[in-house]
Amino acid sequence: MSLKRHAGPSLLLLTVVYVALMIAGGSKLSTAFQVPHDSAKAVAFVAENGWTIKWGSFLELGSAIPLGIFMAVNISRLRFLGVRAAGEQIAALGGIGAPMMLILSALATWSLTRPGVAEAPGAVGALQALGFDGGGPGFAVFLGLFIAGVSVTAGLHKLIPRWLMWLGIAVAGAGELSSLTLLNFEAGYFIPVARFISIIWMIGISLKLPVSIKHERNLMEPNAVLRPAEQ
Repeated sequence: MSLKRHAGPSLLLLTVVYVALMIAGGSKLSTAFQVPHDSAKAVAFVAENGWTIKWGSFLELGSAIPLGIFMAVNISRLRFLGVRAAGEQIAALGGIGAPMMLILSALATWSLTRPGVAEAPGAVGALQALGFDGGGPGFAVFLGLFIAGVSVTAGLHKLIPRWLMWLGIAVAGAGELSSLTLLNFEAGYFIPVARFISIIWMIGISLKLPVSIKHERNLMEPNAVLRPAEQ
């Protein structure tokens, strides 16, 4: 019997980097949503806070990278553990969409600092809305798909504890319910629930999803038997 380990970066380290960039970027991005719609005031505000807005956008864009890698490693590890189910593909869809939504939000917000943009109130409002939509309900919906795909698949295959599976399902539900923001802005309260509670889930997955499998070979049989091993 031998132990075979999944080759990939640490999920916990990726989580820490993502959270650090997300928090740092969020504290600066809040400035971008204070830009007034009045043309003269907007020009002055962006000129005064341009670097803060740019840094917030840069950090948000940066946070999409460790998050995307975290999602890719999770999907790769599920396949390594022998999982072949629809949930894996659902997770892959969310794993592509969520980082893309963060990138869209970051680029839209950064565009507020481009020359001449702040002078057009209509452009300011559109870019602010696009930045919120991408980093808000757009991101939360795809994040929910990823978390649901991983949680249900790993839970049913008994790769993670039951409590972690149900936590993932709850967070995923909040992510999907955030789509109601498009109908009623009050539903926006689901966005921070999905975004911040998901951090607890990410830490749990980082610690509980097996990283290695026991490799048993019966000399009478040509095929090996792969079983998840404790981390």
